[in-house]
Amino acid sequence: MAAGVTPITLSNFTGLDFNQILQATVAADQVPITDLQNQVAAENVAISTLGTIGADYQNLQSALTTLNDSVTTPPMTTGVSTNAPFTAAVNGAPLAGTYTVSVSQLASAESLGSQGYASDTAGVGDGIVTINVGGTNYNITVDSSNDTLDGLASAITAAGAGVTAQVVNTGLVGAPYRLLVTSNTTGSTQGFTITSSLSGGTAPNFAQSQVGPTVINTLNGTATPTVGGNYTGAVTQSYQFTVTAGGTVGTDPITIAYTSDTGESGSFTVPASYSAGSPVAVVDGLTLNLSAGTLQTGDSFGVAAFTPQVTAAQNATLQVGGQIVSSSSNQVTNAVPGVTLSLTGTGGPATLTVGSDTQSEGNQISAFVSAYNQLLNDIQKNTQAVPNQAAPPLAADGGLRTSLFSLQFGLGQVNLAQLGITVDQTTGQLSFSQSSFAAAQSADPTSVTQAITSLYNALNPVVSYAAAPTTGLVATETASDQQTVTNLNQQIATLNQQLTAQESQLQLEYGQIQAQVAGYQNIAQLFATSSSSGSGSSVTIPGSNLTVSA
Repeated sequence: MAAGVTPITLSNFTGLDFNQILQATVAADQVPITDLQNQVAAENVAISTLGTIGADYQNLQSALTTLNDSVTTPPMTTGVSTNAPFTAAVNGAPLAGTYTVSVSQLASAESLGSQGYASDTAGVGDGIVTINVGGTNYNITVDSSNDTLDGLASAITAAGAGVTAQVVNTGLVGAPYRLLVTSNTTGSTQGFTITSSLSGGTAPNFAQSQVGPTVINTLNGTATPTVGGNYTGAVTQSYQFTVTAGGTVGTDPITIAYTSDTGESGSFTVPASYSAGSPVAVVDGLTLNLSAGTLQTGDSFGVAAFTPQVTAAQNATLQVGGQIVSSSSNQVTNAVPGVTLSLTGTGGPATLTVGSDTQSEGNQISAFVSAYNQLLNDIQKNTQAVPNQAAPPLAADGGLRTSLFSLQFGLGQVNLAQLGITVDQTTGQLSFSQSSFAAAQSADPTSVTQAITSLYNALNPVVSYAAAPTTGLVATETASDQQTVTNLNQQIATLNQQLTAQESQLQLEYGQIQAQVAGYQNIAQLFATSSSSGSGSSVTIPGSNLTVSA
């Protein structure tokens, strides 16, 4: 209804309400617009429904393509014998067969450790640390901003040399903290060396074994023990020493027992003829020096020995049948084509079996069945009218019904039993049985392959035509509906413009009538007043030059 129009009642005539007249006129003109809007809504529902069915076709096409690919690249699976030092997974198109695999060596990354420090903030000095990786030098500047063990570790990691450095607390006696540098990649070509030219602190040594400071646990005697020498052991560890028979150095034979973290144990004797300050061989290249004085039974002391090589850069080595294989990684892809072996240890021989993956192929057929049933359901639900119910969005769509009939006809040309598929003759829905498929695959794999090929050849042309992005059945129907919506919206816009113009004209006309009626009412009032007073007067009718006297 037009705004600002005051209701007018012709009290001396018919009592007409011009607002009601205007509302009725507008409502009548709105009917065709509402009809067009309802058509737009129905077209939009049809477009949305076509989008759902289009997605169904695409899913079915994807399932068909996957099945067809399995003909040329059958899904395969792997199995390994109990306690095999590896796991296996398909990574390509391996050949079926049985392989004997032994692992003699795992791939490892180079890892070097420095000698021990009493603290992670110990000073290392200023200068240059050089890391050589594969012939390339990375020079790291060490100054007052990073000349501690922690600071140097951060600088090495940030240098981009492909290594990571960290300070580890070994818990060893005397000097538990050491700088550990490890390659980020396994393999023999990823080895590295570290050299330095630092001064003003204790530079980390990654080239030679080191013996840490001697730590006194209990000392009741007066002689001072010092453990040194050139450590020849293979691992970084602590050694503990206990005097089991004391005496005076250089006068009495003194017996000392030792143990190591790796379980070594034994004893040695400092002879009565020992000369204070001279070295006595102990174990693993370690030597003991004693000052003059005495050692008491039960006196004890310890020392930590450090070797720079924590782990060596090396390739994995394994044997497959009569072939030796080397890999820079423990994820081995070059031993059995199409298979990745993930090495978990050494040992063997173990058995690797590669064969057809019936379960995966069954899953592919099951995916096809699900995609087909979804398409069937959506087309039937949206194209087939049900008595006494509203028509579905695509009730007049013969193209989709024809496409569905073509798919059903194509299924009739395929030996579905070879694929473990059955058809419900009432609903047209498909069902899949994994056990039936597995039995068919085991009994006659060639017929299964032929059935998959027949299924693809029968259905793919129909599905491809329906699902084509711009020229397919769904795409062309969607484009047609979208054009219809555009045309309807243009008609609605035109009718709305006409209705607005008509409403404005009616408001103008009714306004003029309102003014005239007001004049007539004034005249009637004038005459009524004159009759009651008996005196003469005059009035001018609004909108005219007419004056009436009474």
